[in-house]
Amino acid sequence: MFSIRVPLRMKILTTLSLCLIGLIGASTFAQNLSPEQKAKINALPPSLRAQAMAELEKYQASQTPRSERLEQPDVVIPYQIDPRAKGAFEASNPNSTTTIEETPEERKTDTDELEPFGYDLFAGSPTTFAPVTEIPIPVDYVIGPGDQVRIQFFGKESSSYDLYVTRDGLLQIPELGPIAVAGQRFTELKEEISQRVAEQMIGIQAFVTMGELRSIRVFILGDVNRPGSYSVSSLSTMVNALFVSGGIKPIGTLRNIQLKRQGDVVGELDLYDLLLNGDTSGDARLQPGDVIFVPPVGQLAGVSGEVKRPAIYELTGNESTIRDLVDMAGGFSATAYTPISQLERIAASGLKEVKDLDLSQQDPFSTNLRDGDLLRVFSNLERTDNVVILEGQAERPGTYEWSEGMQISDLVDGYDAIVPSADLQYALVVSRNLFNGQISVRSFSLESALADEESPNNLSLRKRDRILIFQDATFSEIDGETAAEDDETIVAKAEEDEEEEKDSSLKRSEMLAPIIAALERQATSEEPEKIVEVSGFVRNPGRYPLEENMTLKDLVRAAGGFSQDAFTLEAELIRFEDNQKRQRETILLPVKLESGGSGLEISLRSFDQLLVKRIPDWGERENITLRGEIKFPGTYTIERGETLSSVLRRAGGITELAYPHAAVFFRESLRKSELEQIQRLRNRMQEDISSSQFQQDASATESIETAKNLVEQLDSAEALGRLVIDLPAVLDTDSSHFDITLRAGDELIVPQKPQSVTIIGSVNYPTSHFFDPGLNRDDYIGLSGGLLKRADKQSIYVVRANGRVENLERSRFFPRSSQKILAGDTIVVPIDVDRMKPLRYWGEVSQIIYQLALGAAAVNSF
Repeated sequence: MFSIRVPLRMKILTTLSLCLIGLIGASTFAQNLSPEQKAKINALPPSLRAQAMAELEKYQASQTPRSERLEQPDVVIPYQIDPRAKGAFEASNPNSTTTIEETPEERKTDTDELEPFGYDLFAGSPTTFAPVTEIPIPVDYVIGPGDQVRIQFFGKESSSYDLYVTRDGLLQIPELGPIAVAGQRFTELKEEISQRVAEQMIGIQAFVTMGELRSIRVFILGDVNRPGSYSVSSLSTMVNALFVSGGIKPIGTLRNIQLKRQGDVVGELDLYDLLLNGDTSGDARLQPGDVIFVPPVGQLAGVSGEVKRPAIYELTGNESTIRDLVDMAGGFSATAYTPISQLERIAASGLKEVKDLDLSQQDPFSTNLRDGDLLRVFSNLERTDNVVILEGQAERPGTYEWSEGMQISDLVDGYDAIVPSADLQYALVVSRNLFNGQISVRSFSLESALADEESPNNLSLRKRDRILIFQDATFSEIDGETAAEDDETIVAKAEEDEEEEKDSSLKRSEMLAPIIAALERQATSEEPEKIVEVSGFVRNPGRYPLEENMTLKDLVRAAGGFSQDAFTLEAELIRFEDNQKRQRETILLPVKLESGGSGLEISLRSFDQLLVKRIPDWGERENITLRGEIKFPGTYTIERGETLSSVLRRAGGITELAYPHAAVFFRESLRKSELEQIQRLRNRMQEDISSSQFQQDASATESIETAKNLVEQLDSAEALGRLVIDLPAVLDTDSSHFDITLRAGDELIVPQKPQSVTIIGSVNYPTSHFFDPGLNRDDYIGLSGGLLKRADKQSIYVVRANGRVENLERSRFFPRSSQKILAGDTIVVPIDVDRMKPLRYWGEVSQIIYQLALGAAAVNSF
């Protein structure tokens, strides 16, 4: 049964398909099925319906005429450049078109300041030069071979076609036949197709539009970067084609670009209309065979300076005056000073000549320009005229209007106009001579000027004067809680005030530096530099301008006055005499600077130097600290050269519980020395460890581990600066040679009598033991577990409670019973350095660690 049904089914399908094709008709095979035909197909079983539709589609495909697309080159891609011309190009990047290398005559020289206007339009490497095609087709578009026309029929029957214009200019439309369309405008094509459809296809209307557009071939010649023949889109304009050719050379014109068609000039393009006004009316659309020709550039004129677009512009017959040139440059900038302008041109003699112009008037604007002219428009002067400048410690420093008769009090109208840190005794007015540019300086007291407008210190101001207000070196913030602060806080604040004083001096010197430099530059043999100097104990030492009739009093005022430790009874004035230009001599003049004295009224000369000395034996307050078993412990201020016994008497002496044999004395200078020694030894130990790590034997490994432990102890050790003293001898009035001259920062600790003996070093259990007068050194070592293997038995020593070291080595002449240990003593068992051969500095490092440990233990026990 199955073998018989398959052929029968195929016969039925074939017969049905032929019937459908006959019903549809060959004339309408490409159109959509009618409702009746669709109903007949839908009545078939699903399997037969699908196969019938497939057979129908095959038949339609075999009978449909084809409208093939004409092969045409890519749009906006220039023809291959002759390999011999490759030297004129270089690739800007792998994915972009080539750029043009400038020829020597086109290359900008170092002396050129202006660029030709408009040529940067073609600069860079755009991704495409093609015109925009996704726009409505212009009504005047001319149809040609290669254009695609899209036709859609609708009405009683519907169908659509994408048809190409053949090389013969024909458009083959089903049911209508071929139509000659080449040369027709798009509107004409639409009208003709619509008319034929109305006449030949009753009940059907047509909608016509354009699909893909053809490419056309044009020629771009003249002074362009890549002249030749190009294929461009049929929508391309002259500007699009110029981009294809790489743009116009600097020697080519931008004002008279010609469009030639069949030998006749049919259009001209002025790119200045596009660049300056945005006018594209001259940018004509191209047709096949068109020629774009770029002639050489015409007359050129440049404009530089204060215009909005400085450049070199090309002139035409209608634009040849200065007015035209300025308009092309966008007009004058806001900073232009039109009364002073210049026109530079080449005279008949071949030399350049300059003509001054006043462009604030209208007459010069009508001046005709020549090829090569250059117009210069100068700017306003940067400096201001009717101003004075306030600088320094003012609330609102800056530039202010100057008026005739203006004085200091008019500019600084009160104390609210200056900051609290302003120096009220010394300020400067710096004036500049408008003819020779030299400066002169006048000082004044701001306090006097503000207090009395009639005061001589209320100086009159001139145009462009600079008023400098300095910072007062004595200024500091006042804290109402200062009285409750401790000595350390007061000292810290004093140090901060000292740093602020240094900063104040630095700021004053910085403000004076350009003035001093200007005075040095304007010095001559006849007029030496007007500078004086003050050094020593004044608040702001340094170099100051020499004013007319300036005295020593004025110089001290400029320096902020004397410091508190200044010796005013006598100073030195160093003066230089040139001895009628034959030899320079130095003269030393002693002067007295006390208030009311005549020394302050001495007039100063150029190069004078004042040296202010310090009061003899002046120093900051020196304090020491007494702690422990002293009747009146605390901080004491000492006199220069005062001894320890003197301060102890002032403190009431020591108490009954005091143990002077264990007194500990610290000194700051020794602490700093210990810090340096610790750091030096630490660095050496690190070097030894690094060099010994290459040894692989067991002894070296043990030594390295021990050394690392010592380095860690050095890092954690605290330098104390202990000085070993014999306090009982100091207290003995008959032993003055044991007394100690005190220094600032010294500290004495007097503990109670100790009750222990300490064992440290290479023992099994370093610790402290209760003092037993019946035990000797070896007994205490035995109580600590005995010696370690690396202990140096021959170098054991004892540190007494006052820090003195005694070596109580056993010998046959001194039995063990004679080695007496006292309360507070420390027995030190050092490391046997001979066992640690790979490393140096063992002994020195271990000794320092033991000393620091003993000092720390003494402090901690107290």
